[in-house]
Amino acid sequence: MAKVLITEDDPNMISVLTEVLRAQNHEIITASDPQRALEIVNDQPIDLAMLDIEMPEGRPRGLELLRDIKEFNRSIPVLMITGNATKERAVEALRLGAQDFIEKPFRIDELVKRVDTALFQNKAVVALQENADLKKQLREKFRFDNIVGTSPVMENVYRMIERVANTESTVLILGESGTGKELVAKALHFNSRRAPMPFVAVNCSALPEHLLESELFGHRKGAFTGAAFDKVGLFQAADGGTIFLDEIGSMAPGLQSKLLRFLQDKQLRRVGDTEMIKVDVRVLAATNEPLMEKLKDKTFREDLYYRISVIPIELPTLRDHRDDIPLLVNYFVQHISQRQGVPTPHIPDDVMQAMSSYHWPGNVRELQNALERACALCDDGLIALRDLPERVLEAVAGTAGGTPTASVSRAPVAASVVAGQNALADKVASVMPWAKGNLPPMMLKDFLHQQEVVYIEQAIRVAGGSKEKAAEMLGISMATLYRKLAPAPATESEETNQLEPV
Repeated sequence: MAKVLITEDDPNMISVLTEVLRAQNHEIITASDPQRALEIVNDQPIDLAMLDIEMPEGRPRGLELLRDIKEFNRSIPVLMITGNATKERAVEALRLGAQDFIEKPFRIDELVKRVDTALFQNKAVVALQENADLKKQLREKFRFDNIVGTSPVMENVYRMIERVANTESTVLILGESGTGKELVAKALHFNSRRAPMPFVAVNCSALPEHLLESELFGHRKGAFTGAAFDKVGLFQAADGGTIFLDEIGSMAPGLQSKLLRFLQDKQLRRVGDTEMIKVDVRVLAATNEPLMEKLKDKTFREDLYYRISVIPIELPTLRDHRDDIPLLVNYFVQHISQRQGVPTPHIPDDVMQAMSSYHWPGNVRELQNALERACALCDDGLIALRDLPERVLEAVAGTAGGTPTASVSRAPVAASVVAGQNALADKVASVMPWAKGNLPPMMLKDFLHQQEVVYIEQAIRVAGGSKEKAAEMLGISMATLYRKLAPAPATESEETNQLEPV
């Protein structure tokens, strides 16, 4: 049930609308003039406003009221009603923030459908914008200093977020899967002047091209098979706020062109529509793909790339800031225990050492998932080695004798460190007897892969952390660089015996 305000100077129309919407279990409040309607909006929460464009005296007072309502509370969805619809007024109503407009005379089923659609599409935005406490919590949760880490590479990320958060520039966030790209996007939004307005995230790789276009830009009724009613796209839903386009590298070329036009003009055209709608939204994008390679093979537009990468932010992998692992572990364990309403478990030194030794190919997300598992399995408030995923323990066991496996750090280590690794491997052996002493010798391909990774990581350090510069120095493509940095692929026999990831 929703609270609906009807502002109409025709008593008969008010009666019809009231009867139809009350039959749908909505609470109805009526006003015959704009001044009274504005007082109602100021006095009580309204879920939907229905306004007649021409009232009274034949003037378009409904548009003035629409503007006043949106200035007071932009999140209230508004349906405009008109008996003399013109394209100019319809476009003006949409530009001022109307959800849709209904022409008189209308069919009852069409009216009910338009009302249900407006309420459904606006539900998430209303919940976010009208709950002041939630907005405060979100701003607190996504402060840039809540992105955990004190290493130099993370300090660089913080400084960049702080400098560009309150600008209107498009930002391209780069990084491997699991490095926290959406967290950075939310930090940029909630530390900007757009924080009170919507943050809308969409995964560009999750939908086929025609569905993604409708999802982003909306469509008109009848635009394609199955388009039974008008749909407001995510760009309009994010009006005044921020839209985050994750995995933008997978966007189809046709849709790239439409996105480029929007970035140039800040106007969009819904699928099946002829009118342009102006939208005020900041665009953030992210990808874990090497876009420079896509530029070379013409699968990503060069002009769009330069539009979205006005300010690039590259997120480091977890193996690039291992010193932050203890901070991240304590942060996640504390938040997991708070969410579950249990005391924070203790983490012994050997468990912390094991987690710091592992290379975390899934980055921060993999670490968080491993700690979710450990917190669920631990006994008596103590996380033990046996509570860690088996792949972590097997990698730690491979450090015995100072010879790292392909899953752990490949940098040269001191004798004291080797002794510590051996001691830890002994503890792991007591948990997983098969993990130490019975491992097959390292295969040649694994050894060569290790040497390549060490050399590439040294080149990245020489290049000041820039993978693009490192690839140029080494004479290889970005795609080759990323492929060689990835864990060595298993053989068919290894895949058969590989433990399932947790």
